[in-house]
Amino acid sequence: MSDEILLSARDIRRDFGVSGGFGKPKRIVQAVRGVSLDVKRGGVLGIVGESGCGKSTLAKILLGLDEPTAGEVLFQGRSMAAMSRKQRATHIQPIFQDPYLSLNPRKRVETIIGLPLRVAGLPEREIRKRVYEMMDLTGLPTRLAGAFPSQMSGGQRQRVAIARALIARPELVVCDEPTSALDVSIQAQILNLLQDLRRELGLTYILISHNLAVVEHIATEVMVMNRGEVVEHRATAELFAAPQSDYTRMLLASILTPEPGKGLPDISATAA
Repeated sequence: MSDEILLSARDIRRDFGVSGGFGKPKRIVQAVRGVSLDVKRGGVLGIVGESGCGKSTLAKILLGLDEPTAGEVLFQGRSMAAMSRKQRATHIQPIFQDPYLSLNPRKRVETIIGLPLRVAGLPEREIRKRVYEMMDLTGLPTRLAGAFPSQMSGGQRQRVAIARALIARPELVVCDEPTSALDVSIQAQILNLLQDLRRELGLTYILISHNLAVVEHIATEVMVMNRGEVVEHRATAELFAAPQSDYTRMLLASILTPEPGKGLPDISATAA
């Protein structure tokens, strides 16, 4: 991991208007409240928190899929708002949570993986060559090139989603709960694949997750969110060894461990 800042977010805020119903005025819900972060090239920033804390909304903003109410996202010092969707897709790609929903059921695997290159205007011969290279890199047998998503397992579908995200060689990949829809036996395989690809292709990841064990395994830095705000942001080893905020301690204490006494001490005891 280098010290070069690949992506920065400055004071990001995202508000949503929610209907009060039956003539009542709309109320404003602040999903993201003044979040700032820096993502270093080659690193993995894990963003964790309970459901509804704003982490997925933040991910959409970082991908350029949603506009912040206030604040700015910069990629290599350039405002993302000044980039076209095609330019953003060249640098940043997503891997979504559910491979059963993120793949077009009417398209064959070869077509799904090669789509970013077709959008970029590459000739079909080059696309086919690179699709097979990426299938090999992600552990997909080439015999599946003509298969439909419905003919594949969940782990294979997520490998297709990973291959599609990486085929255009982006610099940053935003992984939004990339293993939560998979069987436990498959999750470790996908995580190890992501780690191998990061080293081999020089990728940078933002990993959105509620699974602290996954984040501890793969992230180099962890940012903890609660109610749309950042409550702690530190190196992974430091945060897991000595969390600073009560909320982080609560999250870590909620991890179930197979051995008695291996969890963190009670928050009140720690605070005392």
